[in-house]
Formats: sequence, structure tokens, C-alpha cells
Amino acid sequence: MSDLLSILTRFSPFDDLEHQYIDQVAEHAELITAEKGKLIFRRGKPADHRYYLVEGVVDLVGASFDSERVDAEQERAKVTLTDTSPTQVSAVAKSAVTLLKVEADFLDLALAWSQAPVAHEEPKALFKTEPVADTRSDQEMLDNLDLASAHVEVEDEEGGDWMSGLLASPLFARVPPAHIQTLFTRFEAQEVAKGDVIVKEGASGDYFYVIVHGSAHVTNLTRKINVMLEEGQFFGEEALVAETPRNASVTMLSPGLLMRLAKEDFITLLHEPIESVFSYDQFITERSRYTLVDVRMPLEFRCHHVPGSKNLPLASLRDRLPSLSANEYYLITDDAGRRSHLAAYLLCQAGFNAGILQESAQRYEKSA
Repeated sequence: MSDLLSILTRFSPFDDLEHQYIDQVAEHAELITAEKGKLIFRRGKPADHRYYLVEGVVDLVGASFDSERVDAEQERAKVTLTDTSPTQVSAVAKSAVTLLKVEADFLDLALAWSQAPVAHEEPKALFKTEPVADTRSDQEMLDNLDLASAHVEVEDEEGGDWMSGLLASPLFARVPPAHIQTLFTRFEAQEVAKGDVIVKEGASGDYFYVIVHGSAHVTNLTRKINVMLEEGQFFGEEALVAETPRNASVTMLSPGLLMRLAKEDFITLLHEPIESVFSYDQFITERSRYTLVDVRMPLEFRCHHVPGSKNLPLASLRDRLPSLSANEYYLITDDAGRRSHLAAYLLCQAGFNAGILQESAQRYEKSA
């Protein structure tokens, strides 16, 4: 296992992962060998694994029989031989080779989990986002909500406070008005005591939470996350968006009351309506309207990327928010998998216009 761990850290993006994540990836990886002339994977097939070249030389052959030669001694070999599914090329061993074979879905999950911005509090809105096609004030919208049909009864003033806070956030301003009624009736109350662990690091995500009364402490094992949450703030959404384990634990500092929304309702009523998805044809017809962003790690980006895209790694996205322009529409290339969807969500949450560019890896320019 120690040899496998040392080999993993030779490659990007593993060289930027903390040990707790590398250990888990190693459990889903193995070293394999192939003789000269062996077909390693075929073009047009589902890519259930990612392959990294440890020793030897491989040719990557495209549909027009154009080829790219990858030598284990080159920088190109420090990233996966292919990160698209279905694969865009076939890989043929041009010498005896050793390869690192990693389960693709678990790798995607681990990268999103580990590279999610470490500040667990909700991003502060950098500017006000206009509500979607609805001119009613927050209070008028609240007055029209049927609280009696919700899972629990709440006092009007109490309910109005936490709901007004959500409606005022840039994220909720993007929710179609037709969904607002249903969204709030799906929340359910959870009374909590001091010391209760609401979210545990490493556990799967099942709810989105809003603090109605009380305060909470957000921490993780590496102590990179140390955040206090107060009344009106929400948490737990990133694991639902990226479908990753929780990247921190949330513990109540006082007795209180939470409102929670189940994962299925969060995805259907909140996440899916605000995530815009674009085909390449849609993008190219109005190219000047968009700023194309790639959220993978720098070496991944250097080896291949969509022409005209800018590199803004997910891990540093939250720190870069103040430098981004409110006038731009940020289109995130989908080649980072779960990381792409999480980046688009975080941008929308901060009040930016953002969407996802589909099948972006098919538009890569060739490496130099």
C-alpha cells in the first residue's frame, strides 16, 4: 500500500490531496502492466476507470487516426490519459508499460469532496440579484405562503424571519416563483440541544439546514474549517450538490431550532431550477456573452483545456469571488465532473450568473 500511495502522489491532482483523501483513493486503485502492442482502452467506450502512465510509452489514437504519444517522463503523463466518458481516444502500449488504474466515479467524488472551498459558511452576496420574473416583496411572498400545509407549525414571526432571510439571498432569488410555495412547505422543523452533531464529516448528505434559533460550530479533522454559524444562516448544501460526503462536522453550541429540507426536495425544487446547462452550439452562437471557466487543478488545465477558457481551481474559488465581475456570465466547463457543478452552484449562491458547458472535453485543443 505504501508503494501505491507514493506513486499516486506523482500525479495530478493527487499531489494536491491531503493524506486522508489519498488513502481512500488508494483503496480504489491498482497497478497494472501491459505488453507492447496491447490495447489498454478503446475509443467510444464508457470510462469506468482513469489510467495514469507510470512507466513506458503510450499512443492515444483518435477517430481520424491522429495520435498523441505520451511518455512517462513527460509532464503530460502526470495527468490521466483520458478523462472523458465515453472515451475520445484509444490507448495502445508502444512499449511495456505500467499503469495506475483508478475507479473514475470514486475519484470524481473524492476530488469534489477534497477541493470544495474550506470556508463552510455561505458566501456573502457580493451584489444583489434580481428575483426571477416576480415583483412581489419578500413579505408579500411570505403572506401568500400556506404555512398550515407545511410539515410543522411555526409562529408567524419566527417563520417569517427565517424565510425572509432565504428569500433575500441571491440563491433563492433565482428560484422560479412557482416553486417557492412548494419549497417552503417541504421544510420540516428539528429541535436541537447543545452538543448535538447535526452533520458529521465523512457521512453522506441527506438534508439542507437553516438555523432558526441557536448557533453552531463548523469544524473538520484537519482544522482547516473553523466557522461559527448564527441564526438565519444555512448549511449542508454543498454535499447535496456535488453528491459527496460531508467535508465538515456541524455541532450545536446552544439549544435551538433548525428547519431542514430533504435531499430529494433540495435537488428538485432548488438546485435543478437554478442550474443552467448549455450545449456547445448554444455557447458558440453567443461566445462574447460568456466567460469560460475551467475549475480543475492547474496541471490538469495545462495539459488540455477548451480554447479560450480560464483556469480558476475550485479550491480557491471562494477566495477569488471578490475579484470576479458582476457583469460576466460564467460558464463552467463540465470536464471537472462534480467539481464543475459545485462551482456553478457556489457562483450562483454568491449572486453571479453561472451555468455548465456540456461535453466540453470534446473541444480540447491539442497539447503542445
